[in-house]
Amino acid sequence: MGGDYVAQQPIRDIKNGDADLAESIVRENYKDIYKYCYWKVGSSEKAEDITQEVFLKFIKNIGCYSERGKPRAYLYTIAKNLCINEYKKCNREVLNSDEIIINSITGDIFENIIDKITLQKLIGELSKEQQEVILLRFGQGLKLGEIAIITDTTRFTVQYRIKKSLAILKKKLKEGGIDYEKRPTGEY
Repeated sequence: MGGDYVAQQPIRDIKNGDADLAESIVRENYKDIYKYCYWKVGSSEKAEDITQEVFLKFIKNIGCYSERGKPRAYLYTIAKNLCINEYKKCNREVLNSDEIIINSITGDIFENIIDKITLQKLIGELSKEQQEVILLRFGQGLKLGEIAIITDTTRFTVQYRIKKSLAILKKKLKEGGIDYEKRPTGEY
């Protein structure tokens, strides 16, 4: 019960009327949810609208929340679904996750524009599922468990997709004459 209780306590407190905690969750997550939405829809105005809708839905539907994970994962799930709805509504292309990764990786990647373009192109060649886990893990810094909830898969599947994606990228980079021995840091 220990870890589950701690993970679920914020939701229970909000359900019991803790408006300060709800406001705190909004403040702590607003920027990341906005960035995620922006990267998915490609428009700052639409991203702002969707982000606001994410938090409105979060508060409005908190009573229906099934307490499957942390509030952050729930917020990303809402954001993902709203972005999908926006895509369907507008019937246009959603920005690829590859651009997000390029802009999110820390380090000296911007030193070489050709490398950036190459990596962006290669990420775009990954499957949509692979792009999504790469975006959520390295672009948003989410943990495997959170990604599993958002993508409605298992933690093992998320880890497999990340490892497979990174292996594909490394192989293609080497084939293109670019030697990246450093992989993104962190658990995956």
